[in-house]
Amino acid sequence: MIKYILSLSLICSLSFSLDLESLLAKVKNESKIELDIEKKRLDKFLDNKNEQKILLAQSKKDLLAEEKRSKELKKLIEAQELVLIEQEKNLSSESADLGEMFGSLRQSSSDFLINFQDSLTASQDINKEEFFHTLANSKKLANINELKSYWISMLDEIIKSSNIEKYQAQVILNSGEKVNKKITRVGLFSATSEGKYFTYSSDMKSLVELAVQPSSSDISNAKDFEKSKGISSILIDPTRGTLLKMIENNPSIMDRINQGGIVGFVILVLGGSGLIFAFYKMILLNIYSVKIKKQRKNLDNINEDNALGKIAQVFYSNINDSLNDLEIKVGEAILKESNKIQKGQSFVKLLAAVTPLLGLLGTVTGMITTFQAITLFGTGDPKLMAGGISTALITTVLGLVTAIPLLFAYTYISSKAQSLISILEEQSIGLLAKNLK
Repeated sequence: MIKYILSLSLICSLSFSLDLESLLAKVKNESKIELDIEKKRLDKFLDNKNEQKILLAQSKKDLLAEEKRSKELKKLIEAQELVLIEQEKNLSSESADLGEMFGSLRQSSSDFLINFQDSLTASQDINKEEFFHTLANSKKLANINELKSYWISMLDEIIKSSNIEKYQAQVILNSGEKVNKKITRVGLFSATSEGKYFTYSSDMKSLVELAVQPSSSDISNAKDFEKSKGISSILIDPTRGTLLKMIENNPSIMDRINQGGIVGFVILVLGGSGLIFAFYKMILLNIYSVKIKKQRKNLDNINEDNALGKIAQVFYSNINDSLNDLEIKVGEAILKESNKIQKGQSFVKLLAAVTPLLGLLGTVTGMITTFQAITLFGTGDPKLMAGGISTALITTVLGLVTAIPLLFAYTYISSKAQSLISILEEQSIGLLAKNLK
């Protein structure tokens, strides 16, 4: 057994010694290769040493040249910096003048644009507004062409503002329809078409027909002016449309009446009824007067269709009675006819006195409403107070408007009735005096 172990150990030792020898041989071989490579590299370096010296000398020469060039460029930069400083001073000086002109151009363009946007001439050239809007909001200085266009546009606007021109333009009617019409423009003061007046709307970029037109005479004058080739009259607005637009704010007669409310309606009903009755009474009294005067001329031929004829009929029917009885019967007839003639006078008089009182009542109630509004909202808005007071005073106006003609009517009716009664009394006294004879 020991013999086998010793044999195995001997075999392992021999194998291990063989591996170490092969490893040592391999290392020696690789070392030799590396030494050969290093020797070749060194030999090559030594061969290129002269070439390296030449490259080094050239690099030093280039370095000296670049340093010299750097000094020259530095001197040039310093010189150019001085020139740049001088140029910046000149630029600053020139820019100050240009900046002032730029600011003036923008400001004048903005001012012109404000006026032009509501001008009647804008309906002729809508591109002009865009041009001035660009100048007013420009962030850079305008060029020569833009400055020329600016100057020409300003001159064109000055010329148009003093001219009477006719041209085709898009207009918006009250119905909302947009049509093309022939416009007659008088400077900046009025624009008409077929007698109708128009204003320019900057929002709609078009001429807009006035909702409330001026009087019919002004419309007629406008039509004549459009057709005329010579001198003719026309209504103009020196405020460039402000006064024409204010016509829309003026309330009509019906608006005023509606402001009076229930009290105003009652006043108008009473006043209208009183005037109709007074007119009827005037006609009736005039008919009475004609018949009485006709009967007065011929008392022998009695006609009972009038008051004097009825009184004469009573007289002649009772002529044989005593004077006392005859006088009483004639007096009764006169009183009866006088009542017929005077009938209704008190009604007209009552209405003439009541309508102003109703107007005062409406004013008082309106003022109460106004003061209640002031209590709630204060006096910060004068329009609130003015509108309430104006509404309150409408009833007073309505009362006076109805009372004044009623008062005249009552005076006429009263005097006419008194005149007829005087005729009846005179003729009755004449008949009684004739009987005494």
